[in-house]
Amino acid sequence: MLSCLNAMGQDNYTLIFLPQLEQSQWLNASNMPENKVSVGAPAIGGLSFYIYNSGFTYHDVFHNLGDTAQSVNMRNLFSKLKPMNYTTAGASVNIFSLNIARNHFSGGFSITDKAEAEFDYPAEFFKFLWYGNGPTLGQNVQIGNFGFHGTWYREFAFHLAYNYKKWTFGINPKILEGKTNIDTRSTSVMLRTDPNNFYAMTAKENVDVRMSGIEDSADKANGGNFSEPTKTVGYIFNTGNPGHAIDLAVKYEFNDRFNISAGVNNLGYIHWASDVHNYTAYDSYTFSGINLPNFFQGDSSSVSGETLKDSLKNLLRYKENYNAYTTTLPYDLFAMANYQLKHNWFGLEITARRFEQSFLYSGTASYQLKLGKHFTGALTYTVRSYAGFNFGGGLIFQFAHMQFYAVTDNWYAAITPLDSKNTNLNVGMNLVFGNRLRKDNYAGDHSAPADEAKPTPETQPKPEAPKQ
Repeated sequence: MLSCLNAMGQDNYTLIFLPQLEQSQWLNASNMPENKVSVGAPAIGGLSFYIYNSGFTYHDVFHNLGDTAQSVNMRNLFSKLKPMNYTTAGASVNIFSLNIARNHFSGGFSITDKAEAEFDYPAEFFKFLWYGNGPTLGQNVQIGNFGFHGTWYREFAFHLAYNYKKWTFGINPKILEGKTNIDTRSTSVMLRTDPNNFYAMTAKENVDVRMSGIEDSADKANGGNFSEPTKTVGYIFNTGNPGHAIDLAVKYEFNDRFNISAGVNNLGYIHWASDVHNYTAYDSYTFSGINLPNFFQGDSSSVSGETLKDSLKNLLRYKENYNAYTTTLPYDLFAMANYQLKHNWFGLEITARRFEQSFLYSGTASYQLKLGKHFTGALTYTVRSYAGFNFGGGLIFQFAHMQFYAVTDNWYAAITPLDSKNTNLNVGMNLVFGNRLRKDNYAGDHSAPADEAKPTPETQPKPEAPKQ
């Protein structure tokens, strides 16, 4: 039975080191933005995407031969694959956000649409597709244990952080509205080809696929969700799949220069109850194969589609149900430390992202420099499972009441994306007002007190006249 990897989750190993941005508080709930008021511009307040492949890069498989010709190196592909591999991709759009921060308090609200997809595949799956069943006659071959997980949901998140002496406590409760989901709970398919009968193939199936918000053939025949504009609007604003989640974090400041923090993100679930279609198959079937004389209709240029369709039906027999189901969000555990040396900040972070039965680990080192109040730059290096070469960073420009930012964990991927296993990018613009920090505070010290009123000649107390 498949132990599906739920590795979906936004890759943000650099953004968490930039508390100047209100977006960082959704990665570390104890972060408190510098600005007294920060508003995420609608639709462009926060745009992000990421792609991660644990197995291979594009150029590991495809090589240019000149002009438009390409060669495929399957042997190199197989050498790059692990027993189990996965590819993830996702994107998010911030619809609206608002944060208000004072000396010891920060509160905010955000509405974000998030879409994530993941494909898990064993190496044997590719080998079977490439070599066929000839090399495995008389053997049991596990071509299943692959899976697909896709989710689109809307997140209504609240932020609250409070500083008490050297401690800062943060919490982000979230209300979720699921839109679309595909979740393969199990996709185990064991094949055995009879060596005495080349065509006979026995399949032992243990398949459980859950879907919500996706039309099947019956829906389309009856005018499904997307056939009319009014139904499309109803789909986008669907509230029939409720969910909840929470982020928790705590920070301790040893002094003005050194602090540590830790927390957990995305502890939650979504209950899928609208437009549900589930498919299961638990049995063993024998597929007699395709008899070539019957497969072709009279001559070798005409293929019988009905024959192929009937053959596949005999191999894949499933049952359908409409029962509601629940999926959990993949959660993250993190711990980080920051140290200030004059105008520079140095940081370290370790992260563990939960799979169903394992974790994906990563470690990030960060350097940050703030030049005045208009520019902040950061450089990061991240080592993560299956991808150890990740040089990233971030840029923040602030002029008047506008704050622009661009953050990534892998600048190399932006230059040569076809040679990289993973890439991500976060860009956006915030409207900002006021600054709760002293002018002599620099990036990262986001818990310092607000500016204190300095005495002026008019307000400075005058010495009392000597008594007579």
